[in-house]
Amino acid sequence: MRFLALFLFFAFNLSLAFGQKANFERKKAWAPPPISADSSASLPELPLRRVSALARFEGEDLHYSVKYGFIEAGKARLTVEPGPTYNHRPTWKVVGSGRSLRAFDWAFRVRDHYETHIDQEGLFPHLFIRRVREGGYHLERDIEFDPAKRTSVTTQNGRREHHRLPAFCQDVVSAFYYARNLPIERMSMGDLIEIPTLIDGKIHSLRARLTGRSQVKVKLGKFDCWSFTPVVQKGRIWKDESDLTVYVSADERRIPVLITSDLLIGSIRLELTDDDSAEASN
Repeated sequence: MRFLALFLFFAFNLSLAFGQKANFERKKAWAPPPISADSSASLPELPLRRVSALARFEGEDLHYSVKYGFIEAGKARLTVEPGPTYNHRPTWKVVGSGRSLRAFDWAFRVRDHYETHIDQEGLFPHLFIRRVREGGYHLERDIEFDPAKRTSVTTQNGRREHHRLPAFCQDVVSAFYYARNLPIERMSMGDLIEIPTLIDGKIHSLRARLTGRSQVKVKLGKFDCWSFTPVVQKGRIWKDESDLTVYVSADERRIPVLITSDLLIGSIRLELTDDDSAEASN
């Protein structure tokens, strides 16, 4: 399944937050061609897809701990609420946040915010917002997607850049929600699926392999889970391509329960600690 997206939001973006930029399939990444604003406006509008949503996200409120070895270094959170409407199409507003614990702020303070507005019918993004505060590094970037024209506008440091994109290209957060709606039960063990995703100005073909099903125990309890192994590039952070595993609940919600990763030095564990979702409380 294309659950590399799930890893990317947590492990890629949180690895950024904790000072390590992952190297995912760099050889396959490519820069989308630039296009002028006038040319973008003149492109024809193509039909938008509709997908069968297997999971309802609205009202989700998931909390996670981030551990390096046995030390808890940070927290992460994912929330979903109704978002704005784009051309009469409703969206989900998904907000992901990552922060270092106060005990570590003196060494490297992290306050990160990721937000995407996902089309409820097609599960593609209309807007992606990234606000990064990591030590002395600050980043503010907005990406406006036009899924009908297959283009994007990136705004950063007062500059606006237009690009052509593959059909229904994802951002790193919306890719995760698209992946949650794929028919996992129809997949065979070892199946490899890919998602085109715009990350830092390049299109990455994010890949993950379905590897098993098992009982997983985390702070919140025991979960029956599917496991996925995102395909990562060894040598920079990981020894092997399979040094990362993502566990997702094997129910209709398909929530991320646990992510484990063996690094060249040490290990990282991100686990579900609280579920304050409206559906979970009913």
